[in-house]
Amino acid sequence: MLALNGARGGQEPAPPPGVEARRVTFAGTGEQPRREWFLAGTSFAHADAAPAEARRPRIASPVSGSVYALDPDIPRDRQRLAVAVTGAAATHRLRLDARDLGAADSAPLTFPAPGRHQLALVDIAGRTVDRVTFTVR
Repeated sequence: MLALNGARGGQEPAPPPGVEARRVTFAGTGEQPRREWFLAGTSFAHADAAPAEARRPRIASPVSGSVYALDPDIPRDRQRLAVAVTGAAATHRLRLDARDLGAADSAPLTFPAPGRHQLALVDIAGRTVDRVTFTVR
């Protein structure tokens, strides 16, 4: 790598025209501030996540396509699947294979039988706003 820089002695190159660097901080994430590069005129100094009430409700867990294996050494009634929803879901319900699991913000624990399952997040009007499929073996 030192040979690549030759006479420059390891100095970073000048940014291309129209690109600028700026220090960016991140609120509420634990992420350390860092230097980021932006097209001129598009930079910002502070990044903040939208509050939950402003975010679209989504199923965070389980993740679609996941495969869960039951452990024969653990009693079946102790192997439950945690369901998590993010965003403004206070008026939404969860349905597992068309069976109501309750309020979306209640973080239910469920025990689906082996097989393929579909978990749906449904709004107050009965429309599906998010859906995931997963398998239990």
